[in-house]
Amino acid sequence: MGAVRMDEKMLNKELMAKVSRKFYGHTNLYSKYTPKIPEGAEREYIRMVNEYTGILKEELEAEFPTLKEIYKRERDAEVQGRREDSATDFLLAVIGIFNRIRNKVAARCLSFGLKKRLSNLALINRRMTTKEWEKVIRTSLGIDIRKDYYLGDFYLDQLAKWVSENVDLITSIPENTLDKMKDIVLDGFNRGRRTTDIAKDIQLAYGVSRKKARFIARDQTAKLNGQIQRAQQMDAGITEYIWSDCGDERVRRSHRRLNGQKFSWEGEGPETDNGRHCHPGQDFNCRCIGRPVFNRNTLNLPVKEDSGIKVTIK
Repeated sequence: MGAVRMDEKMLNKELMAKVSRKFYGHTNLYSKYTPKIPEGAEREYIRMVNEYTGILKEELEAEFPTLKEIYKRERDAEVQGRREDSATDFLLAVIGIFNRIRNKVAARCLSFGLKKRLSNLALINRRMTTKEWEKVIRTSLGIDIRKDYYLGDFYLDQLAKWVSENVDLITSIPENTLDKMKDIVLDGFNRGRRTTDIAKDIQLAYGVSRKKARFIARDQTAKLNGQIQRAQQMDAGITEYIWSDCGDERVRRSHRRLNGQKFSWEGEGPETDNGRHCHPGQDFNCRCIGRPVFNRNTLNLPVKEDSGIKVTIK
């Protein structure tokens, strides 16, 4: 794959000497640059899930007047003791409305192209993460790596798995939300709740689903970034990293405690909350980064061909 080991002759002696000098006689070299989370990919994911959950809102708003009318009519009849049909008829009517909403949402979501959009998001994430990796190598070692190595087949299995998992996560949101809304209506009817109260709870349920979708977008963007970052570093012969948090008030206490400490990429990672173990980016909504620790004896990087090598000495 055009990989270059520092103890082999695939790099010319001048390049080897210049890279070696970056270590100042030490075995390890701590990265001078901390990679950033791909915020552009996160924003695009949030925009996409907002559009996706908007389909549910539109179809719900189209059917809600009918649902409201049936609920109010049946509720008034129940209170006034003039019901002419059974509660089963109301149950079937509500189920019918929600099934109709479900079918319309499913049809529109099918044409939404969710898998394709997620695949594009995965590629955006990979491109941004690779750009940050280039900065790490250039800043720390003074060499330029081959982008084609990282933008080719290297991560395809990881990307495909991520896309599949995210399709399941996103498509479950309308299904679960509609089930929740149906339960709100039926439970409210049994408890004698007013139509206005039911409407408020349905609106709240939609708000929760929208927040969940945004959470998934942020969480999954960070997770993919962490997976790619770990693969990049381990492929380069890097076995250790420095845990680096984002340095703001959103950092959880257990992750702030790990900040600045050195850990191995092998295994399940250091202990965080409640005995859980993870590497940067693996925990829920974790925005932490693993800053690489280069080892001159194991370094293995795909650099540009000899004729195209650019060396920067700082």
